[in-house]
Amino acid sequence: MHRLLEFILGLDKGFLSREGELSLQFNPHWPLQDYVGAASWNVVLAVLTALLVWYVYRREGRSKPVRIGLGILRGLLLAFVLMLLNRPVLTLGQSRTEPSVLAVMIDDSISMRVRDAGNGADGKPLTRLDAVKRLLSPSDKSLLNELSKVHQIRLFTFDRDKQPVEKDAIAKLDPQGQHTQVLASVRSVLADLQGQRLAGVVVLTDGRETPQRPVAEGLAALKDFGVKVYPVAVGSDKQPTNIDVQAVSVQDSAFKGDIVNVKATVRGTGYERGHVVLLTLRDKKTNRILPAPDGKLDQRVTLDGDAPVEAELQFKPEEVGTLDLVVEAEKEAGEIDDEDNARTAQVAVLDAKLAVLFVDGSPRWEYRYLKNEMIRDKTVDISCLLTSADPTFAQEGDKPIKRFPESIEEMMDYDVVLFGDVDPRQFSDAQLQLVADFVAKRGGGFGMIAGPRWSPQAFKNTAIEPILPVVISRVEADENPAPITEGFRPLLTREGQSSSIFRFFADKTENEKFLTEGIQPIFWYCKGVTPKPGTGEVYATHPTETAPDGRKAPLLVLGRYGAGRTLFSAIDDSWRWRFYTGESVFDTYWIQQIRYLARSKKLGQRKLTFAAMRPTYEIGDQVRLSLRILDPQLLQQLPDQIRVEVQDGQGEVVRHETLIKQDGQPELYAGAFTADRVGQFTVKLPPIAGGIEEMQVPVSVAVPRLELSQPQLDRTFLTRLSAETLGQTVDLADATAKLPQLIQSAAKVIPVETSRPVWDAPLALAIFTLLITTEWIVRKMFGMV
Repeated sequence: MHRLLEFILGLDKGFLSREGELSLQFNPHWPLQDYVGAASWNVVLAVLTALLVWYVYRREGRSKPVRIGLGILRGLLLAFVLMLLNRPVLTLGQSRTEPSVLAVMIDDSISMRVRDAGNGADGKPLTRLDAVKRLLSPSDKSLLNELSKVHQIRLFTFDRDKQPVEKDAIAKLDPQGQHTQVLASVRSVLADLQGQRLAGVVVLTDGRETPQRPVAEGLAALKDFGVKVYPVAVGSDKQPTNIDVQAVSVQDSAFKGDIVNVKATVRGTGYERGHVVLLTLRDKKTNRILPAPDGKLDQRVTLDGDAPVEAELQFKPEEVGTLDLVVEAEKEAGEIDDEDNARTAQVAVLDAKLAVLFVDGSPRWEYRYLKNEMIRDKTVDISCLLTSADPTFAQEGDKPIKRFPESIEEMMDYDVVLFGDVDPRQFSDAQLQLVADFVAKRGGGFGMIAGPRWSPQAFKNTAIEPILPVVISRVEADENPAPITEGFRPLLTREGQSSSIFRFFADKTENEKFLTEGIQPIFWYCKGVTPKPGTGEVYATHPTETAPDGRKAPLLVLGRYGAGRTLFSAIDDSWRWRFYTGESVFDTYWIQQIRYLARSKKLGQRKLTFAAMRPTYEIGDQVRLSLRILDPQLLQQLPDQIRVEVQDGQGEVVRHETLIKQDGQPELYAGAFTADRVGQFTVKLPPIAGGIEEMQVPVSVAVPRLELSQPQLDRTFLTRLSAETLGQTVDLADATAKLPQLIQSAAKVIPVETSRPVWDAPLALAIFTLLITTEWIVRKMFGMV
């Protein structure tokens, strides 16, 4: 039936089936209508129509009833035409509702990991994000369900910027954002939702912006949108407590039985000055506590407010191989982050047995004491060569020799070569070049102990000069030195203080006191040397005198050359430390130097090294890995790319990476990946050839310090945000009760009228035709045509 009416009225299909109210309206367009009005035209035309009907039928000769009937028909016809001239339209009155939209923003930055948002059902502290998840959980009376009864909800997460998120994904959110930008994120949401009926923005956050930006400018930009912001305060106003092992440093290699110093930087927040933290050192693989040399199982560290404190732990490695260390601070109740109490480091434990070739010109005191000390030390096999001795003299040492090596095969019997004050003319050019190749290509160690006659000045323009860690161009021979009556004690640099070379006592304070007050003064040193830029690292200097470069004169300089390590000692009377102080000081001083020189060659016996650039990273940093192949034969067997896998703390593989052979350095494979998750990870290199075992590198990814430097709730900022936008700050516990009442619907009902003309519809034509035909037929019947 509707379709028939739609056809008769000339309407679109389905027009009459739509919901709404139908009405007939007129839309006339008369000349001068704006001035005289449509009603005037209709009155005039109606009068003229009536007059016309009266005039026509007044004089007709038929009976009065007939004339009246025909006049009515003519009047109806003209009235219908007048109605059509007023353009009748059929109007369908409807309405549409623009829904109220509410944006809900969830902070998922790292500060939302803080456990200060109440307790869960199990009684354990909740993280801030977990508390937000519980608030937005899909229960019948959850905040989202209450708000969705009135508003359409748009969900976003944010840290530096906003990201849309689905409701089902809230439970899977993980706080990993490195920065928090509340104002910028809110502004971005408002820009995205412009043009919609926005009732407000709910921001679930701790309000701690990192890095801080100008607040006034950001608030002014928000006010321009005219939308109310309702911050929900998540977290505690009080500074939370936390203990963080920020960094761990240890030498890359050590020898079995040596005392190894592990330095840790510990920072506590929220604790009073003087709070004591217990540190332990563990073997990561066995979880066994590594005791200190004095048997202690832990180290007590006293916090200095919020300032970082350095602590030192010591142990003696017992087995050769790669040792993964874990420095762990005892966890305390209420800490904001329970994943930063431990940091890992790795040290290669080497075989302690070393082969040393010691060459000197004459049996001076330094030679005698050092030779005797090395012979007594069970970890050193020393071969001595005294060039001034008679050819029949029986050279001394654990493995006596009669001449200096003449081939690289003979040289490789040693780990370290030491030159004392020896005349370079005792060697052929080929033998000196042999020493340089031994260091540069084979990873050997070379040290020179200065003397007044030959070393180092006589070695200018020889193959030895390039491998020294010092510049010797300004050194002159001191064959007739004036008597020296005043001694001095070496002044340690930062590198020297952290080195085991000058670590004579386990207690750090006692050791420092001994170096400044107790150690026997020395008298002579080689003047004129300077450290080579980028190569030589100064460990000890003269306390007052300066070198040609204006800096304090160096006494002990260590360095690297090619694959090996080098050392230059500018003093020749360290024997006094043995004579006056005892064997332990002198032995420690020289054994640690020799072991430093031997490390590269000992590491080279492992055929390869696998390491990360550093053990600890922050989210977003590039973790750089390097694999160096030290065995030429192994290098020929390997492809151009080697795969490694990264495992998390639970042993699950989280990613695979590729190490690529580097152009120009065929022995080096390198790779990198972005640290995108917080935690402890292990990079595993599978066995890459026969006889090569799996290797592991620990990597720790830490929370950026900026996010947790002041993680307490910033209520002042949130209050200002709500006040400037005419919203209101609500506590997390009150959010479900208050927010549905505070946030009024912004929905709007908009009337919609759809008009269709009916003056040109088939029905109009039919009615007109019917009226005019009826009048003609009647007139015909009565003979009036």
